[in-house]
Amino acid sequence: MTVQHNRLNITALDCVYLPVTDARRSAEWFMKHFGMTEEERDGEHLRLRLSGGASLALIESVNRNTYESLPVHIKCNDARRAHGELVKQAVQCTEAVDWHHYVDFNFRDPDGNPIGVISDPAWAPHPNNYFQLDGIFLGSARFASTLEWYLDVLGTDIEYDFTVATSSSPEARMCYFRGVTFTLFESPGVAVAHKFCDYRTLDAAADHAFLLEKGVRVTPLLSIGTRRGFSFFDPEGREFGLVEG
Repeated sequence: MTVQHNRLNITALDCVYLPVTDARRSAEWFMKHFGMTEEERDGEHLRLRLSGGASLALIESVNRNTYESLPVHIKCNDARRAHGELVKQAVQCTEAVDWHHYVDFNFRDPDGNPIGVISDPAWAPHPNNYFQLDGIFLGSARFASTLEWYLDVLGTDIEYDFTVATSSSPEARMCYFRGVTFTLFESPGVAVAHKFCDYRTLDAAADHAFLLEKGVRVTPLLSIGTRRGFSFFDPEGREFGLVEG
């Protein structure tokens, strides 16, 4: 495959959206257990942040997502310590396990949304054990064609290609894209009820024009405060945002 880089001007993951029953209750829960701070309250959005990485936008909605795998990771300095503390606080967690040079586990929030915690001995210490929300995972019911669509539109290639066990398959294929905080995996049972995430871009207008030329469904380019941004949709109808910053 010939890799064509920089088709979109993405620089980082900006925000991950998580539909919940009660945004205030969920915010207090995440702040208590993970040391997140409230960043912004904007209509239906209540945004939380760790010291680095993307923010977490809690969306109060009767329609919530269903996942076969976790949608996002929280990075921390010591996942085994984190696991022990959460278990003592009666947070529902899987076992902490070694995976290559990482240690990781999953927990569930008050609405049952699964989120991962991962640590690496090479990461620098932080005052709060949890320091960054980073990495998204999206299930695909039409994996092969959707994978090709992302590779074409993002102009990237696959950095890691491996299999994982999910509730629907003992060997679901999972592909991590080079240069973009995004992993696609095989999953017939995922339903996303809200925009999945926002990415930061250096040039929203250029990205908007490029996606229109590719025939991708997009929303109008608008000013969002001091930034410009818009949404685009993948072949399975999931919404992603691109915002300057």
